Amino acid sequence: MRGFILGLSVSLAFIVGCVAGSVGVFPRAASAVQVEEQRWAYFCFERAKVDEINDIANGAGMRGWEMVAAASGKGDGVPIWCFRQPRP
Repeated sequence: MRGFILGLSVSLAFIVGCVAGSVGVFPRAASAVQVEEQRWAYFCFERAKVDEINDIANGAGMRGWEMVAAASGKGDGVPIWCFRQPRP
């Protein structure tokens, strides 16, 4: 009797799985999507005075540039500010 119930349970689970798979209950496998490479244009400048940095950065932002890096310069310690903009 125990073997009959186990066999019936396995059979029922198999049938339910087949029906659910054919009806579309389970999500379909993800398909590959074409990935397009993004190209960027960069520009960097060196400035130490805050007013000059603000003017250049605000102007660049209004033209669609975004700041991506700032680092201390060579030996003189003047910071380097780098911006990027997407290219077609």
